Amino acid sequence: MLIRRMDEGKKTFDIDVIITWVDGNDEALNAKRAAYITPEEANEKDIAAPTRYANRGEINWCIRSINKFMPWVRRIFLVTDGQNPDIQSRIPIEIIDHKVIFEGYEQYLPTFNSLSIEAMLWRIPSLSEHFIYFNDDLLVCRAVSPQVFFPCEGHINCHGHQASLLWTKTWRKIKGIMGHPCNVNHIKQMMDASEIAGNSQTYIRLAHTPHPLLRSTLQEFYEAHPERLEQNIRNRFRSPEHFRTDEICYTLLQQEGRLHLQAVRPVLMRYYSRKGMMQLEWTLRRVTKSGSKVCFACFYALDQVSDEIYARLSQFVEDLLKED
Repeated sequence: MLIRRMDEGKKTFDIDVIITWVDGNDEALNAKRAAYITPEEANEKDIAAPTRYANRGEINWCIRSINKFMPWVRRIFLVTDGQNPDIQSRIPIEIIDHKVIFEGYEQYLPTFNSLSIEAMLWRIPSLSEHFIYFNDDLLVCRAVSPQVFFPCEGHINCHGHQASLLWTKTWRKIKGIMGHPCNVNHIKQMMDASEIAGNSQTYIRLAHTPHPLLRSTLQEFYEAHPERLEQNIRNRFRSPEHFRTDEICYTLLQQEGRLHLQAVRPVLMRYYSRKGMMQLEWTLRRVTKSGSKVCFACFYALDQVSDEIYARLSQFVEDLLKED
Protein backbone atom coordinates (compact mmCIF):
# COMPACT_ATOMS: atom_id res chain seq x y z
CA MET A 1 0.00 0.00 0.00
CA LEU A 2 1.84 3.07 -1.22
CA ILE A 3 -0.46 5.91 -0.21
CA ARG A 4 -1.77 6.68 3.28
CA ARG A 5 -4.73 8.86 4.09
CA MET A 6 -4.33 11.05 7.18
CA ASP A 7 -8.03 11.91 7.45
CA GLU A 8 -11.04 11.77 5.21
CA GLY A 9 -10.99 14.71 2.82
CA LYS A 10 -7.28 15.43 3.39
CA LYS A 11 -4.51 15.03 0.84
CA THR A 12 -2.63 11.73 0.92
CA PHE A 13 1.16 11.45 1.01
CA ASP A 14 3.95 8.91 1.21
CA ILE A 15 5.91 8.16 4.36
CA ASP A 16 9.32 6.46 4.35
CA VAL A 17 11.40 5.06 7.21
CA ILE A 18 15.17 5.51 7.59
CA ILE A 19 17.22 3.24 9.84
CA THR A 20 20.92 3.78 10.46
CA TRP A 21 22.78 0.54 11.14
CA VAL A 22 26.27 -0.72 11.80
CA ASP A 23 27.46 -4.26 12.43
CA GLY A 24 30.04 -3.89 15.18
CA ASN A 25 31.06 -7.53 14.66
CA ASP A 26 32.50 -6.68 11.24
CA GLU A 27 36.28 -6.98 11.61
CA ALA A 28 36.95 -4.88 8.50
CA LEU A 29 34.85 -2.01 9.85
CA ASN A 30 36.50 -2.27 13.27
CA ALA A 31 39.93 -2.10 11.63
CA LYS A 32 38.85 0.95 9.65
CA ARG A 33 37.66 2.68 12.82
CA ALA A 34 40.86 1.81 14.68
CA ALA A 35 42.90 3.45 11.92
CA TYR A 36 41.26 6.83 12.57
CA ILE A 37 40.53 6.98 16.28
CA THR A 38 42.89 8.72 18.70
CA PRO A 39 43.72 7.26 22.14
CA GLU A 40 41.77 10.09 23.77
CA GLU A 41 38.66 9.33 21.71
CA ALA A 42 38.99 5.60 22.29
CA ASN A 43 38.88 6.15 26.07
CA GLU A 44 35.82 8.42 26.02
CA LYS A 45 32.63 6.37 26.46
CA ASP A 46 30.39 9.11 25.03
CA ILE A 47 32.45 9.24 21.84
CA ALA A 48 33.49 5.75 20.80
CA ALA A 49 32.39 3.15 23.34
CA PRO A 50 32.17 -0.33 21.74
CA THR A 51 28.46 -0.54 22.61
CA ARG A 52 27.80 2.25 20.08
CA TYR A 53 28.70 -0.19 17.31
CA ALA A 54 27.70 -3.53 18.84
CA ASN A 55 25.16 -5.70 17.06
CA ARG A 56 23.03 -8.41 18.62
CA GLY A 57 20.33 -8.70 16.00
CA GLU A 58 18.26 -5.68 17.03
CA ILE A 59 17.90 -4.61 13.40
CA ASN A 60 15.89 -7.79 12.67
CA TRP A 61 13.44 -6.98 15.45
CA CYS A 62 13.16 -3.37 14.35
CA ILE A 63 12.36 -4.13 10.70
CA ARG A 64 10.01 -6.99 11.51
CA SER A 65 8.08 -4.75 13.90
CA ILE A 66 7.74 -2.02 11.28
CA ASN A 67 6.43 -4.60 8.82
CA LYS A 68 3.83 -5.86 11.27
CA PHE A 69 2.67 -2.66 12.94
CA MET A 70 3.36 0.03 10.29
CA PRO A 71 2.45 -1.67 6.99
CA TRP A 72 1.55 1.72 5.47
CA VAL A 73 5.25 2.65 5.18
CA ARG A 74 6.23 3.06 1.53
CA ARG A 75 9.92 2.14 1.76
CA ILE A 76 12.62 1.45 4.34
CA PHE A 77 16.01 3.01 3.68
CA LEU A 78 18.82 1.26 5.56
CA VAL A 79 21.87 3.52 5.81
CA THR A 80 25.16 1.65 6.25
CA ASP A 81 28.89 1.72 5.58
CA GLY A 82 29.21 -1.02 2.98
CA GLN A 83 27.16 -3.53 4.97
CA ASN A 84 23.97 -5.48 4.36
CA PRO A 85 22.03 -7.33 7.08
CA ASP A 86 20.12 -9.32 4.42
CA ILE A 87 16.73 -9.07 6.13
CA GLN A 88 13.45 -10.25 4.67
CA SER A 89 10.76 -7.56 4.52
CA ARG A 90 7.39 -7.16 2.86
CA ILE A 91 8.02 -3.41 2.78
CA PRO A 92 10.68 -2.70 0.13
CA ILE A 93 14.15 -2.10 1.60
CA GLU A 94 16.84 -0.04 -0.09
CA ILE A 95 20.43 -0.08 1.17
CA ILE A 96 21.99 3.39 1.13
CA ASP A 97 25.76 3.54 1.48
CA HIS A 98 27.37 6.49 3.25
CA LYS A 99 29.01 7.41 -0.06
CA VAL A 100 25.60 8.21 -1.51
CA ILE A 101 24.52 10.74 1.11
CA PHE A 102 28.04 12.19 1.43
CA GLU A 103 28.38 12.85 -2.31
CA GLY A 104 30.40 16.05 -2.68
CA TYR A 105 31.65 15.69 0.90
CA GLU A 106 33.70 12.51 0.48
CA GLN A 107 36.62 14.06 2.37
CA TYR A 108 34.65 13.47 5.59
CA LEU A 109 34.39 9.71 5.02
CA PRO A 110 34.68 7.30 6.62
CA THR A 111 32.60 8.56 9.51
CA PHE A 112 31.84 6.71 12.72
CA ASN A 113 29.56 9.38 14.12
CA SER A 114 25.79 8.99 14.04
CA LEU A 115 25.25 12.75 14.30
CA SER A 116 27.18 13.32 11.08
CA ILE A 117 25.15 10.64 9.33
CA GLU A 118 21.86 12.06 10.63
CA ALA A 119 22.77 15.48 9.21
CA MET A 120 22.94 13.93 5.73
CA LEU A 121 19.85 11.70 5.69
CA TRP A 122 17.74 14.25 3.83
CA ARG A 123 20.09 13.74 0.85
CA ILE A 124 18.87 10.19 0.19
CA PRO A 125 17.69 10.05 -3.44
CA SER A 126 13.91 9.54 -3.82
CA LEU A 127 13.30 10.01 -0.08
CA SER A 128 9.74 11.15 0.60
CA GLU A 129 9.02 14.58 2.10
CA HIS A 130 7.61 12.94 5.24
CA PHE A 131 9.92 10.35 6.79
CA ILE A 132 10.55 8.71 10.14
CA TYR A 133 14.04 8.15 11.52
CA PHE A 134 14.64 4.99 13.57
CA ASN A 135 17.66 3.79 15.47
CA ASP A 136 18.05 0.03 15.15
CA ASP A 137 17.46 -0.55 18.88
CA LEU A 138 13.83 0.58 18.59
CA LEU A 139 10.90 -1.83 18.43
CA VAL A 140 7.33 -1.00 17.43
CA CYS A 141 5.05 -2.72 19.97
CA ARG A 142 1.55 -2.31 18.55
CA ALA A 143 -0.27 -1.04 15.50
CA VAL A 144 0.31 2.69 15.03
CA SER A 145 -1.32 4.95 12.48
CA PRO A 146 0.46 7.59 10.39
CA GLN A 147 -1.22 10.23 12.57
CA VAL A 148 0.97 9.18 15.49
CA PHE A 149 3.81 10.86 13.57
CA PHE A 150 2.11 13.28 11.16
CA PRO A 151 -1.30 14.66 12.21
CA CYS A 152 -1.65 16.21 8.76
CA GLU A 153 0.55 17.07 5.81
CA GLY A 154 3.49 19.28 6.75
CA HIS A 155 2.91 18.91 10.51
CA ILE A 156 4.76 16.70 13.00
CA ASN A 157 3.90 15.08 16.31
CA CYS A 158 7.06 15.18 18.44
CA HIS A 159 7.37 13.07 21.58
CA GLY A 160 9.21 15.28 24.05
CA HIS A 161 8.76 18.29 26.30
CA GLN A 162 9.85 21.91 26.50
CA ALA A 163 12.79 22.52 28.85
CA SER A 164 14.63 25.61 30.06
CA LEU A 165 18.00 26.34 28.50
CA LEU A 166 19.10 28.42 31.51
CA TRP A 167 18.16 25.81 34.10
CA THR A 168 19.75 22.95 32.15
CA LYS A 169 22.97 24.88 31.55
CA THR A 170 23.14 25.76 35.25
CA TRP A 171 22.66 22.13 36.26
CA ARG A 172 25.34 21.00 33.81
CA LYS A 173 27.79 23.50 35.33
CA ILE A 174 26.99 22.20 38.81
CA LYS A 175 27.64 18.63 37.67
CA GLY A 176 30.96 19.73 36.19
CA ILE A 177 31.99 21.33 39.48
CA MET A 178 31.02 18.11 41.26
CA GLY A 179 33.35 16.14 38.98
CA HIS A 180 30.84 14.87 36.43
CA PRO A 181 31.44 16.96 33.29
CA CYS A 182 29.27 16.28 30.22
CA ASN A 183 31.11 17.84 27.30
CA VAL A 184 29.71 15.47 24.69
CA ASN A 185 26.18 14.26 25.27
CA HIS A 186 22.72 14.36 23.75
CA ILE A 187 21.36 17.09 26.03
CA LYS A 188 24.08 19.53 25.01
CA GLN A 189 23.50 18.60 21.36
CA MET A 190 19.79 19.42 21.71
CA MET A 191 20.47 22.74 23.43
CA ASP A 192 23.08 23.79 20.87
CA ALA A 193 20.72 22.95 18.01
CA SER A 194 17.87 24.92 19.55
CA GLU A 195 20.06 28.01 19.88
CA ILE A 196 21.41 27.61 16.34
CA ALA A 197 17.80 27.53 15.10
CA GLY A 198 17.07 30.78 16.90
CA ASN A 199 15.59 29.76 20.25
CA SER A 200 17.39 31.41 23.17
CA GLN A 201 15.04 30.45 26.03
CA THR A 202 14.04 26.81 25.72
CA TYR A 203 14.82 23.60 23.90
CA ILE A 204 12.82 20.47 23.18
CA ARG A 205 13.94 17.57 25.36
CA LEU A 206 13.63 14.64 22.99
CA ALA A 207 13.19 11.01 23.98
CA HIS A 208 14.58 7.92 22.27
CA THR A 209 11.58 7.30 20.05
CA PRO A 210 11.21 7.19 16.27
CA HIS A 211 11.55 10.76 15.01
CA PRO A 212 9.25 12.00 12.23
CA LEU A 213 10.95 14.64 10.07
CA LEU A 214 10.35 16.78 6.99
CA ARG A 215 12.92 16.57 4.24
CA SER A 216 12.32 20.10 2.93
CA THR A 217 12.86 21.70 6.35
CA LEU A 218 16.27 20.06 6.72
CA GLN A 219 17.26 20.74 3.13
CA GLU A 220 16.35 24.43 3.35
CA PHE A 221 18.23 24.86 6.64
CA TYR A 222 21.44 23.14 5.57
CA GLU A 223 21.47 24.71 2.10
CA ALA A 224 21.05 28.15 3.69
CA HIS A 225 23.75 27.39 6.28
CA PRO A 226 26.39 25.21 4.60
CA GLU A 227 28.85 26.07 7.37
CA ARG A 228 26.53 24.34 9.86
CA LEU A 229 26.44 21.23 7.69
CA GLU A 230 30.23 21.06 7.64
CA GLN A 231 30.33 21.71 11.38
CA ASN A 232 28.21 18.62 11.89
CA ILE A 233 30.06 16.27 9.51
CA ARG A 234 33.76 17.19 9.64
CA ASN A 235 34.56 15.17 12.79
CA ARG A 236 34.65 11.41 12.31
CA PHE A 237 33.76 10.83 15.96
CA ARG A 238 31.47 12.76 18.30
CA SER A 239 32.77 16.09 19.50
CA PRO A 240 31.45 19.17 21.37
CA GLU A 241 30.88 20.77 17.94
CA HIS A 242 28.01 18.47 17.05
CA PHE A 243 24.34 19.36 17.36
CA ARG A 244 21.12 17.41 16.83
CA THR A 245 19.62 17.65 13.35
CA ASP A 246 16.18 16.50 14.53
CA GLU A 247 16.15 19.32 17.10
CA ILE A 248 16.85 21.79 14.30
CA CYS A 249 13.83 20.52 12.37
CA TYR A 250 11.54 20.59 15.40
CA THR A 251 12.59 24.06 16.55
CA LEU A 252 12.03 25.53 13.10
CA LEU A 253 8.63 23.85 12.77
CA GLN A 254 7.64 25.00 16.24
CA GLN A 255 8.36 28.58 15.21
CA GLU A 256 5.96 28.08 12.30
CA GLY A 257 3.24 26.48 14.42
CA ARG A 258 3.67 23.09 12.73
CA LEU A 259 5.04 21.09 15.69
CA HIS A 260 2.79 19.33 18.19
CA LEU A 261 4.47 18.14 21.40
CA GLN A 262 3.25 14.83 22.79
CA ALA A 263 3.95 13.19 26.15
CA VAL A 264 6.66 10.53 26.06
CA ARG A 265 5.91 8.14 28.93
CA PRO A 266 2.59 6.72 27.67
CA VAL A 267 4.14 5.59 24.37
CA LEU A 268 7.70 4.53 25.27
CA MET A 269 9.09 1.59 27.24
CA ARG A 270 12.83 1.54 27.99
CA TYR A 271 15.06 -1.19 29.34
CA TYR A 272 18.65 -0.50 30.35
CA SER A 273 21.32 -3.20 30.27
CA ARG A 274 22.29 -2.55 33.89
CA LYS A 275 18.83 -3.57 35.13
CA GLY A 276 18.04 -7.11 36.27
CA MET A 277 15.31 -9.64 35.52
CA MET A 278 12.81 -8.17 37.98
CA GLN A 279 13.06 -4.75 36.37
CA LEU A 280 12.81 -6.35 32.93
CA GLU A 281 9.57 -8.14 33.77
CA TRP A 282 8.12 -4.94 35.20
CA THR A 283 8.96 -2.96 32.06
CA LEU A 284 7.62 -5.66 29.74
CA ARG A 285 4.31 -5.61 31.62
CA ARG A 286 3.96 -1.97 30.62
CA VAL A 287 3.56 -3.22 27.05
CA THR A 288 1.34 -6.24 27.65
CA LYS A 289 -1.01 -5.02 30.39
CA SER A 290 -4.62 -4.27 29.55
CA GLY A 291 -5.15 -0.75 28.25
CA SER A 292 -1.46 -0.16 27.53
CA LYS A 293 -0.72 2.55 24.98
CA VAL A 294 3.00 1.80 24.71
CA CYS A 295 3.88 1.95 21.02
CA PHE A 296 7.68 1.79 21.13
CA ALA A 297 10.32 -0.09 23.11
CA CYS A 298 13.99 0.69 23.34
CA PHE A 299 16.53 -1.85 24.58
CA TYR A 300 19.76 -0.07 25.46
CA ALA A 301 23.10 -1.85 24.99
CA LEU A 302 21.91 -5.41 24.41
CA ASP A 303 25.54 -6.43 23.96
CA GLN A 304 25.94 -5.91 27.70
CA VAL A 305 23.02 -8.00 28.99
CA SER A 306 23.30 -11.55 30.29
CA ASP A 307 22.29 -14.55 28.21
CA GLU A 308 19.32 -15.05 30.56
CA ILE A 309 18.08 -11.50 30.00
CA TYR A 310 18.60 -11.76 26.25
CA ALA A 311 16.68 -15.04 26.12
CA ARG A 312 13.73 -13.48 27.96
CA LEU A 313 13.76 -10.45 25.67
CA SER A 314 13.92 -12.70 22.63
CA GLN A 315 10.90 -14.66 23.86
CA PHE A 316 8.97 -11.43 24.44
CA VAL A 317 9.81 -10.07 20.98
CA GLU A 318 9.00 -13.34 19.20
CA ASP A 319 5.61 -13.52 20.94
CA LEU A 320 4.95 -9.90 20.03
CA LEU A 321 5.90 -10.28 16.37
CA LYS A 322 4.46 -13.71 15.62
CA GLU A 323 2.11 -13.80 12.68
CA ASP A 324 -1.57 -13.63 13.62
